[in-house]
Amino acid sequence: MSPSPRKRATSLGKPLPTVTWRQGVHLVGSALWCDALRAHGLCFVSSVRAIPRARKRAGTLLTTQTTLSLLSALHRAPEGAQLLSPLRRPFFWGSLRLELFANSDLPGSASLWVKLPSEERVIVAGQPSEQSSELLEPLQLRQAETLVIAAPWAPLHLELPTIDAMAHSVRSELALAKAMGVPLLVRCSSVVKLAELVGKLDLGPLKLHVDLHRAWQWCQSLPRFPKLHSVSARTVAPGDVLWWPPAALPPKLPVAPRELHLADGLSRAGLVRYARGSGVRQVYLTAGFSSEVAAALSVHKIGAAPLGPPQQLALFGEFAAP
Repeated sequence: MSPSPRKRATSLGKPLPTVTWRQGVHLVGSALWCDALRAHGLCFVSSVRAIPRARKRAGTLLTTQTTLSLLSALHRAPEGAQLLSPLRRPFFWGSLRLELFANSDLPGSASLWVKLPSEERVIVAGQPSEQSSELLEPLQLRQAETLVIAAPWAPLHLELPTIDAMAHSVRSELALAKAMGVPLLVRCSSVVKLAELVGKLDLGPLKLHVDLHRAWQWCQSLPRFPKLHSVSARTVAPGDVLWWPPAALPPKLPVAPRELHLADGLSRAGLVRYARGSGVRQVYLTAGFSSEVAAALSVHKIGAAPLGPPQQLALFGEFAAP
């Protein structure tokens, strides 16, 4: 029997990478894609972040029941077969051994651990967070050789601000916005972080982008989630706060608002802690690669490289704050 293409490449001294970018993260030699919807194969979705807009079709969708429910509430759940898995329950899909485990990002979000037939282990982490919240399961780790992860704020923050520090920033920026007679647009990607923040702020009814509003309404049924009134809004009066996703186009307001971006996910030190705790030797960043991040990992003999479409890779060399 002739060796597989992967083994032939290895025998020639040119080992193929374990993961590559093919309109999403793809495990080489398998039909498994991660945070990318394909018309065929198994498509792991780490959280609602991975599907920013409605998609009609996908292959077999692998995710948690909570993520699928939240996608449905956001009108983003794709059609097609579904493979729903609880956390911490390993299973086989063909020759691959898989397990979903908590990444403490959003309700239902998960990281994926994969054991290949070669015995190599890969973690596709999504965008994990070290945030401590009674609304989410704590961040978990698994052992692997390769890690694929998004850490968009790692180049800018050695450690992320605390919730108290973020609340202070919102108050300070709101005071400046009121003095200028303009609204404050707060870019926030996590409905959980929003829930933690509003408990420390007295802002009245929450004025949210439609996606944040739908997610907030869905989360009202969760135990311990704040029962606060929210409205879907695209415009606000001067001195008001409008909460907006980072990736969404800014609203058309009569006057330009002040903007405040809230960091989320892992800091640079948090990324190093995650990589070291997972025992990996190679990290691929789908967001957040920089020379400083690579240097921080290399201190611990961990390689780092960006992973994404060509136009995205060009931006990694000159990272700019969101």
